[in-house]
Amino acid sequence: MRRFLILYFILICFAVLSKFYAFFINFVYLILVLPIGFYDFEKLGFKNFRKGFFYGIFSSLFYLPFIITKFPIGAFAQLPYVFAEEVFFRGYGLTVINERLKNIHISNIVISVLFTVPHVIINPSLFSVLVFFPSVIFGYLFFYSKSILASVIFHWLSNVFFQVFFYEFLVRKVMVSI
Repeated sequence: MRRFLILYFILICFAVLSKFYAFFINFVYLILVLPIGFYDFEKLGFKNFRKGFFYGIFSSLFYLPFIITKFPIGAFAQLPYVFAEEVFFRGYGLTVINERLKNIHISNIVISVLFTVPHVIINPSLFSVLVFFPSVIFGYLFFYSKSILASVIFHWLSNVFFQVFFYEFLVRKVMVSI
């Protein structure tokens, strides 16, 4: 747990620095993927890919009707970032915190708060605060599927849904009409 908290502190420092110097955002993503180099692959969720795929797609069924016709090709560029966030926060952080607390619900809330903080630092807005709620779902998907793939798929499609539906609807239609 100590190693996770140290990495998290460094991640927050780089997130703050990225507000002043955009170059530091690269170090945020470097910290996010570091657990791949030293943590057990199975604990990170690199297993049960079939189950993870099913959980990820099934949990995303709500989003699919909204994004299937307007799927932006640029959404594929988000995959590495989503993967890095899920490896660090779900595969590594949630696993380590749950080993210590022995309660998935409390562990999931703690990791979701920790997940929300860098989002708020990098992009201070109400939408960044609301990241907490899908993060809770990401955590449960990871925990019950035992696969990083479930949370990666749902996280990615959640981002695409937000980009296509909410951004288009709220920013282009609602804000323009005001």
